[in-house]
Amino acid sequence: MNMKLEDILSQYVNQISEPRKIGRYWASDLYAIKYGYLTPQNFLTQKIIQDKGVRMIITGEAMEEKLQKIFDFIKADAEYQTKYELEIAKDITLVVKPDFEFKDFVIETKFPFTEVGDTIPEKWLYQCEAEYQATKKPVYVGVFTIPFNIKFLAYTPSPKRWEEIQTILKTFDKKLRELKP
Repeated sequence: MNMKLEDILSQYVNQISEPRKIGRYWASDLYAIKYGYLTPQNFLTQKIIQDKGVRMIITGEAMEEKLQKIFDFIKADAEYQTKYELEIAKDITLVVKPDFEFKDFVIETKFPFTEVGDTIPEKWLYQCEAEYQATKKPVYVGVFTIPFNIKFLAYTPSPKRWEEIQTILKTFDKKLRELKP
């Protein structure tokens, strides 16, 4: 085989699916925006994911896909990655895609490579709040473990966090537009 497995995996993960656009922000990026990992200066630049990160993403996707197949097999009334667009302000949209949406609740799956306790890590709270605001349904983080299992952690909605998200996005968007002519 001419191409190394590393190259194939990297190409798969780093393919450009949907480029970022000014005014459209993903719920999965909220924490990165809040803590400055994603800045107005690097927002439109595609970050190339390397080595271990590539494998971690593929593993998480595989676990999520298997759960989807299990839900399909038992004919669970679940929709996979429904898409919501929340208008935060004029020309500012928050795109929210819960992994699994049932009639009465939502599951956002995660496969961390470190142990998660009995509380949702802060890095996931902002995405959970966005999913709650989009669906108005209870949100659970489904933490995958090996061998295949899922630990469910309930998210408690926070009006204060929702206000913070809106402020973060408005501030970020303003700074981003100031950089672009």
